Formats: sequence, C-alpha cells, structure tokens
Amino acid sequence: MTYAKRRNRWWWTGMAAIIVALAGCAGAGTPPSWEGIAYVAMGPGKAVSVVDLGAGRVLSRLPLSVEPHGAAVTRDGRRVFAADLTKGDALEVVDSTSGSMVGRVGVGKGSHHLSLSPDGRWLYVTRSEAGRAVVVDVQALRAVGDIETGAGANYAVFSADGQTAFVSNMEANNVVVIDVAALRITRRIPVKQAPGHMALSPDGRRLYVVNEGSGTLAVLDVAQAEGVAAVRVGNEPHGVAVSPDGTRAYVSSHEDGTVSAVDTAAMAVIRTAKVGSGPEHVEITPDGRWIVAARPEAGELVLLDAKSLATVRRISVGKEPHQIVFAPGR
Repeated sequence: MTYAKRRNRWWWTGMAAIIVALAGCAGAGTPPSWEGIAYVAMGPGKAVSVVDLGAGRVLSRLPLSVEPHGAAVTRDGRRVFAADLTKGDALEVVDSTSGSMVGRVGVGKGSHHLSLSPDGRWLYVTRSEAGRAVVVDVQALRAVGDIETGAGANYAVFSADGQTAFVSNMEANNVVVIDVAALRITRRIPVKQAPGHMALSPDGRRLYVVNEGSGTLAVLDVAQAEGVAAVRVGNEPHGVAVSPDGTRAYVSSHEDGTVSAVDTAAMAVIRTAKVGSGPEHVEITPDGRWIVAARPEAGELVLLDAKSLATVRRISVGKEPHQIVFAPGR
C-alpha cells in the first residue's frame, strides 16, 4: 500500500472516530449506537467472545465454567448470559466489561438456544433433549416457568410486541405458539422435516423456519397457523435471518458450505455464496449492512455484504463459535 493510500485511510479512520464521538453526545438519554459489536458463544472455549466486526478482531473473552452453545445480552449491554449444551445445568451470567461472574440460574441440562424478549424482561432457554423451554426473569435471575414444548426443542423467537413466543421442535415437526403472560401453549403449527432455526418478519406476520431434513426454508402464516410457502435452499440448512426491511431472508447451508439470499416476496433464491465448510448460526447486523455466519469447525466468523454476499472479512474467534447476538442498546 502506498503512503498516499495509507494517509487517506488514516484520515477516513480519524473522521469516522470523530463522527462516532459526536453521535454519542447527541442529546441526553439517547442510547449509544450499535458500533458493530457481536457476542459469540464459544463452546469448548468456555467463553463468550466479544468481537468488533468492523475492525475484524476479538476485543475480549468473557470466561465461563460451562461450554456455551447459546448466548444472550441484556438490552443495556452490561450482562451476558451463556448456557451449556453438554454437562452444565445452569445459565451463567457475567459482566460484559469486567468478565466477572454476576450469577447463575438453574435451568436443567441440555440448554440449546437463548432468546431475549423485546423489553429485556424474559429470557427463553430451549432444552433440546428434554423438549422444554425454561423462562428466566432477567432482573431477578431466577427461573419462573418451565413449558413442555415438544421433542427436540430447538429455537425460540419473540413477536415484536413480546406477547408471543415461538419454539421449534425438530423431532415433533412443529412450532409451538406460547402466550408469554400466561406461560401456556396456544397453538401448534405443523412443519415438515426437522424445523430448526427461525426468524420473524419485521411486521410479525410471517415466520421463516429452516427445515434441515428437506433442505427448505418454510414460511408460516402466524395468524392462520399454517405453512404458506417453501423454497429449496440447500443441504442441511441451519441458520436463518431476515433483513430489517423484510425483503430478504438469509440461510446458511451446513452441508453445502454456503449462505443464500432469498427474495421473500417471490420466495426464490436470488444469490448464493460459498463461505467454507459447516456454517451454522447466521445473523444480520442491526443496521442491515452485514451478514455474520459462524463456522464452528474453522473457529471463525465470516462477514458478508448483505447486498452482494461478497465476503468482507474472516475473523478468527476461537473454538467452535455458535450463537451470535448483538446488544440492542449498545
């Protein structure tokens, strides 16, 4: 790189820092911007990695005594929850800055995925082998509910208003609809071939569910409690995310080593990119700019441009990255 190019890059870097600093001062009580920070559950690494996606580096590792598969971050970004898929029977809660232990919550063995309610009050913990979803009071740090959802409880998402939760059951081949206030199941929506990860459309009307057995992305009409469409996306699709405007769904295919973009209006694959073997969790950043895919076997995150699916960078994060989350108010 020539001196002129380096100088130009330094100038833009400095200007970006000034802009971020000024934005942070824009009015008392204004929440800070997202700033490109991801939290990643690290499995055998016994940690949650705090990753700066823009800089492409790990800022810190929050140490745990469990091997986390699932992770969640409170709305203020101060606390991180992590759950053990293998031996542990408790959530561990750590301070996101110091890494010190804040508390533990007993939820039972085999915790798979964590989902925080939009208001930050409730945390749903799916327990795949037990076929249950445990509800945790985030403020009190205690379990307040235990719902039998079905065989192979896999993934949980909340409606935008936080009044409804959805849990996919891979072995029972359905998605259950839960009344959050009453802690009870109101409906079961049949889904074929091992429903796994899910994402809700921004308007809350459609639920996108990957079907690992059939290699498809299914669309469920939430109000009608039925499937309305499906599209083939690859072998063993694993993760799914929906763009903030609802026009695109992004799916990782574990067996194919790809991430695909799906036009949600036409329900057709419009672009597919190779990312390397075994991609699992996939998320879209809150600003809709980047797709982030975790590759557990490679120990890395792959950052893709959401429009073109071109690889922006690869970030080495450590042993077996799984669930990727962002602090809403960060």
